[in-house]
Amino acid sequence: MQRTLVFLALLSGAAVSLPAAVSAAPANELAQAQSHQQKRIQALSRRDRQGAYEALVATGDARPPAPLRDATGHVIGLSVEQRQAATREAAIDLAALGFTAADVSAYRKRDVDLFELVRKFFSGTASPGEQMAMADTVVIATAGPAVQGRTRLDGFLSAIPLTVVDSLKGSRAPGDTVYLARKSGLMPDGLLMEVSSEVALVPGKRYLLALSKNLYEQWTAEARMQPEAAFSALPFLIYEVSDGGALLAGPQPARSGANPKDIKTAERQLRTFSLHQH
Repeated sequence: MQRTLVFLALLSGAAVSLPAAVSAAPANELAQAQSHQQKRIQALSRRDRQGAYEALVATGDARPPAPLRDATGHVIGLSVEQRQAATREAAIDLAALGFTAADVSAYRKRDVDLFELVRKFFSGTASPGEQMAMADTVVIATAGPAVQGRTRLDGFLSAIPLTVVDSLKGSRAPGDTVYLARKSGLMPDGLLMEVSSEVALVPGKRYLLALSKNLYEQWTAEARMQPEAAFSALPFLIYEVSDGGALLAGPQPARSGANPKDIKTAERQLRTFSLHQH
């Protein structure tokens, strides 16, 4: 769950460094990072993703040792133990987002290193196309009013329903409903929780959204909660779609790289990195 909180901080625009496992950290911090990694691996096991993680670790260990860089592009000097921890962290992230060792091989044929890509993603330096590559669902959808005030299984307080108009990536089809899980909403005591990093969507407006059902399920597993039965996800990117198909720079644009100006540009960026799209 800590990794997801780091991700949510990235969404809010906060400056976040690489995790302790991949920075030049003292031995005690490395031990703490390894303990945290073990908790995340246990969550993967609860999702039946541990086998995918182990295969990713083996694939990562077999990669030629490439220089690891921080968010500013500077090379980080790592010990053997720290490099192994960095590989494990990236493998956990990839498995959490639904990737497999076969995906790593397929991307490698296109000169794309998924291990490097996922590190860029969680350090907040990934481009819009790279973020869409990390997403499992990219749709154009119409927002509805937030649903809140009921007991949920997943630990979130509300959700925004979105009716799919067009699917650019993933299993959703036009007419399907996707729920954007939110920490904001009515608490059991009746008080309203507002999370400033979460964006508000206007009912009736259309949006292009890059979403991750896998990250949502990883969050619930790490929190020892249960995912909702309906298709729920967490957002990577959200752009409002104008009547002419242009994309407005918000409400949740990329923090790095040029944001797509319209739907066709977003589709081109998606094709550049993604193996599976419509």
